[in-house]
Amino acid sequence: MGQHYPPSMKLVTKEIEHHLQKNNDLAPIFKIYKKILKVQLSYLHKIGNIHNGLSAEEIKNCFRNEKYLLAEKKLEINSDLFMKILSATCKALKEASPAAPESLLELPGANVFKNGNLEEFLGAIALFNKQELEDFIRKQKIDKKIGLDGEIISFVVFTSLSPFYSAYMREVNQQVGFTIWRQGYCPICGQTAVMARHRSENGARVLGCWLCHAEWVYPRLECPYCHNAEQKKLRFFYVVGDKARQVHVCEKCKLYLKTVDGKVLEKDVSLEVEALATGYLDVLAREEGYKPPGEAAVLN
Repeated sequence: MGQHYPPSMKLVTKEIEHHLQKNNDLAPIFKIYKKILKVQLSYLHKIGNIHNGLSAEEIKNCFRNEKYLLAEKKLEINSDLFMKILSATCKALKEASPAAPESLLELPGANVFKNGNLEEFLGAIALFNKQELEDFIRKQKIDKKIGLDGEIISFVVFTSLSPFYSAYMREVNQQVGFTIWRQGYCPICGQTAVMARHRSENGARVLGCWLCHAEWVYPRLECPYCHNAEQKKLRFFYVVGDKARQVHVCEKCKLYLKTVDGKVLEKDVSLEVEALATGYLDVLAREEGYKPPGEAAVLN
């Protein structure tokens, strides 16, 4: 079914080393990423399978109706495991970035994560994207109470939730796969895809979810955000000398999608690593007047 998750730490490290040879300024961000990935992978097997309670036909019907699965179904989060991941993530961030505020280590002890408050918090933010979570944190004054920037809190929360979403995604992928899904948002959690890759073997475009790591094929000659299929209003550009890393844009909705061409590279790569390594493409796209498709929980 083509789902490459969880990633091999050995392969990720090799890809990171390749990027650092070209741009050592990425070292701090990759140090953080590797620390966090190690935490996520160590807890993924402890979570195990999260049974969805849906038959294969029920899942397919959701997909046919363009509904992502968690739009109507609550994902069961083990509170104890979540808090362990949250604590480990905060420690990993502080170790990788000593300059991070001390209040980061105090985050797991915040009132919002205690007793019944945690379940209420997780229920309230279940379908949020990054911007919505940041707004919620500010509105509830969680950042003020903790003394920590809302963007950091949002990042840590999403990072700690990711293994649960990934476990659920893996279960669904094994049961049904995503071959009939054709939207620009994730079939599992509904987050907007912000990265894509072209498969090295056949050039098919694969969209990826930053939260649960689902991957699904989407037509190359159609905008995944507004479904525009007018070829005159679809184009891509890249930095001279690196044709493999591209910005695909739609002149109709003015959104852009960062894309890595595996056929040019003659190999498939990690979308998470590429997302961090290609921040310059985000700057270029914005300078050209295009907007990002969604605000993902990424580090850059």
